[in-house]
Amino acid sequence: TILVCDSTQEKNIEKTKEIYHRLSNHLGAKIIAIANKQDLEGAMTAETIEKKLGIRTYGMSALRPELRSRMKEILEYELSVED
Repeated sequence: TILVCDSTQEKNIEKTKEIYHRLSNHLGAKIIAIANKQDLEGAMTAETIEKKLGIRTYGMSALRPELRSRMKEILEYELSVED
């Protein structure tokens, strides 16, 4: 499962954390986060968000087409790695 969060506001991360806890209690599946909007001023780093959420988090900017291949690499990697 992939959670996508807006990394520009603390309240967005807290809401994502609530969603993560609800999902993790029911799914029993691997969950990762994508911290979107990394290109915006004031965005929290993916590392900061990872610490707040407690799950593997990758930074991303959905508006940057050159990052599409990076997203594919992340998904392929996560699907191949056992926790």
